[in-house]
Amino acid sequence: MNQHQQHIEALIFYRNEPVSYHWLARELKLPEAKIITEIEAMKGYYEGRGITLLQTEDEVSLVTSAGTQDVIATLENRAEERELSKQALETLAIVAYKGQVTKPEIDYIRGVNSVFILRNLLMRGLVMKKQNLLDKRSPLYILTPDCLAHLSVTSREDLPGFQTAQERLNELEDRFHESQKETGPLVVGEGKVE
Repeated sequence: MNQHQQHIEALIFYRNEPVSYHWLARELKLPEAKIITEIEAMKGYYEGRGITLLQTEDEVSLVTSAGTQDVIATLENRAEERELSKQALETLAIVAYKGQVTKPEIDYIRGVNSVFILRNLLMRGLVMKKQNLLDKRSPLYILTPDCLAHLSVTSREDLPGFQTAQERLNELEDRFHESQKETGPLVVGEGKVE
């Protein structure tokens, strides 16, 4: 792998979600055509490995390869059987009481990077991603209907202390948006990942 390919791989791995060729080109200060060419050249590197590149018309991501599905399925089943960690419950509560929330907002409220917690909640089917019409780069996280059913509520408003939590979260959201205006995009929990 050449240096450009290493950088592309590192950024895809870091984001841990599909990234657009446009975003990679902007971050690496390379033409988008060069990004696509480098990604095409990387495909052979992943043959016969546990991970592979998944490409769409305008995005690329690192995913587990088809040959590892049995191992991953076993792991996912075990992960679903375990209780949620304190950090996962905290993140789930933020999504539950906010209704729809972006990862940067969750990170701001928690004070740490929540990428792995969100991935765990997605794998368990407790939250799902929804397109953010205001910022297509940052999806919204919402509770799944299964999660609401598991909590024995028919809507978020039925959650205990909903009104109080909603007011507090709205205050935090206002502070988050103010900090975005003053300092530009906020990087929360850099170097500390949960």
